[in-house]
Amino acid sequence: MTSPANANDTTGQAAARRPAPTPECNPRLLDDLKCKAQGVAAQAAYNAAHIDALTQARAAYDAARSAYGKARTTAAPIVAETRHQLTAVIDQLKCLINDRLEVDCLDRAWDAVVDRLRKCGETSGCYFTDDCDFDDDVKDCRPEDVPARKADIQRRTEAAEKAFADLIKEPTELATRVAALKTEVAAIAAAMAGDAKTTDFKQLYARALVARRKLSAVWRGFEHTNAYVDCLCCALTCQLKGHTAIAILTGVAAVHACYQASVEEGCRRLRENTVDEVMAEYLRICAPRPDDGYDKPDRPGYDKPDRPGYDKPERPGYPEPEKPKYQPGGDNPEPTYPRPPEPPGGGYPDNQPPFREYEEGKEPPPGYKYDGDEPPGGGGYDRDRNRYPDRDTGRSGD
Repeated sequence: MTSPANANDTTGQAAARRPAPTPECNPRLLDDLKCKAQGVAAQAAYNAAHIDALTQARAAYDAARSAYGKARTTAAPIVAETRHQLTAVIDQLKCLINDRLEVDCLDRAWDAVVDRLRKCGETSGCYFTDDCDFDDDVKDCRPEDVPARKADIQRRTEAAEKAFADLIKEPTELATRVAALKTEVAAIAAAMAGDAKTTDFKQLYARALVARRKLSAVWRGFEHTNAYVDCLCCALTCQLKGHTAIAILTGVAAVHACYQASVEEGCRRLRENTVDEVMAEYLRICAPRPDDGYDKPDRPGYDKPDRPGYDKPERPGYPEPEKPKYQPGGDNPEPTYPRPPEPPGGGYPDNQPPFREYEEGKEPPPGYKYDGDEPPGGGGYDRDRNRYPDRDTGRSGD
């Protein structure tokens, strides 16, 4: 009984029977599909974790647009009345102090304190000015640059979130701020009307200067409603751009991590199955090509197959065959030759040297006899047999 051939024994197998791998065989395509899917999943997970907060921010923005306009309209007459009352209180306090030097010293002291307050930093107007253009940071970001760029975008996004959370409370805080300022000015006016002997008018004057500064900043630096809404929208847009960019970079990082894990797994398999990989590579290298029709590999030293047109290598710079100098019927016709000179004594001797082939394009030497009645290529001349003997017998013609 014949024993079956060993499936692992490939040394005795004919090369023509070996299965040749095709270009479509690429298991690494699975890694591309899997890693890209993981990147999409990571990006989707990040978006899902932040979509609720962004949705609430958008709803708060829409509510603040109308709430701020109403709050500002309500506060405008109160602010105007408070400003008029405070101006009158300051003028009365100057009169009650009744000393221009003291008033001047109080003004100078106030100016020095204001300079110190400005150095402390104040949030007046739209202090958030980041455009949050992250396109260049995300485009063509190399995997090793992802952590640094992601951290920078995260920092700027958090700054936008902090500014938005502060500005979104402005409609409520504006009403509270105007009411508190009105109460403060009314308290200064009531204290000024008390007993002049026990009232410190200099302190009341300083309180009035502080209230005047608060009154000038009651709108928080926003000249009109649209200025506030634009600033709030800028902070909201920066959040959206920032989280979008972070989500993209999160996906890039997940794809890179997947590829790294795939490479490590491939190296592990290669180390554990080195012999199998060697045999697989051997079959891939030595397998014949389907269109060759012969068993030997195409290597230097092996006979080439008998295929038409294979006598000369096809390579750049191979010399073309030389064309004939004269082409019949063309612009350069074949040359005609003059009759040879008559030999001395008439006829050609029998000991005429053997006939020689002449070089094409050159005149034959004197006494040259053609191998035939006419020169090669036609033309020639008419031979007079009476004067020129026959080339074979040397006798004159009839």
